Amino acid sequence: MVTVTVLAAVVQARTEVVWPSMCGHNSLFVGRIGDWTWDAVGAACGIDVMNTHDSQGRPAYLSFCYFRIRGGRRFHLRTPTFGDRLHVDTALYRTRGQSVLALHRIGRSPRRHGDGFDLHEFVTAGDADRLYVQTLNRWVARSREGSNRALLRALPSGFALDSLPEIPPSHCPLPTMRRARMAYTLRPAAAVPSGEGLRLDYQIDPSRDLNGVGLLYFASYFSIVDWALLRWWRQQRRTDETFLGRVVVDQQMCYLANVDGGVTISADVRAWRPMTGPRPHSEFVEVVLRDGQRRLVVSTLEILTDDSR
Repeated sequence: MVTVTVLAAVVQARTEVVWPSMCGHNSLFVGRIGDWTWDAVGAACGIDVMNTHDSQGRPAYLSFCYFRIRGGRRFHLRTPTFGDRLHVDTALYRTRGQSVLALHRIGRSPRRHGDGFDLHEFVTAGDADRLYVQTLNRWVARSREGSNRALLRALPSGFALDSLPEIPPSHCPLPTMRRARMAYTLRPAAAVPSGEGLRLDYQIDPSRDLNGVGLLYFASYFSIVDWALLRWWRQQRRTDETFLGRVVVDQQMCYLANVDGGVTISADVRAWRPMTGPRPHSEFVEVVLRDGQRRLVVSTLEILTDDSR
């Protein structure tokens, strides 16, 4: 059962019940947030996001190029479980370059649901009982049929951003994305290495990792990052039980490229300890996925340590 209320041209409020197909120690909930993003963009921009083509008739896809999820010890990415009723508020903004920024506020309490929110709340992640999610989306198309390499920017016909306000530069994630593309990192500058790093090989599984149009599904990147994180976790002589109990209060992912099924990619995992900041007892684990010399994803997870719980 889904209830969607359009509060304004760029804000939606919805209530969702958590079913088994959208929660757990996997990427299912992230995938559902992606669906909500597509739904909101379609409603606000007057376009069928499931069936779009560029000016040359090529299928165009609303791809994710940046994803950030912030929460707290009481409510984080893997807190939602069977039967939870979630209240989701979504606001959309446009950025330069025809990109769409979606902000989702997700919580179990109906308090303030549908009342809107300001950007400052997302800067501070101001409510410990809610998730704050940012996604930046761009339209892409394949440059060669059947290949996921060298995707092109491709604005579909009929896509209109005029109804969306432009995001202020101070709240736009584009500088963060540029840093990820140039320095291949999203960790804080004031951090020191912690423990041994790890390099792993992972073969893209066509039976699990690709979406319905043959692209490596954006949420599969989250699963691959967690796959690499678990193996690094074990290398640190930590138990699977503590892995399942981990609290990730901030995860950022910058998407740089896509890849074909069956390709073997590498995952580099390293950990860092913050020297300053509001949570001195957290650790930052960075995972970079590569296809040879080509970076696919840069992801950083801030995980609470035992001292901070």
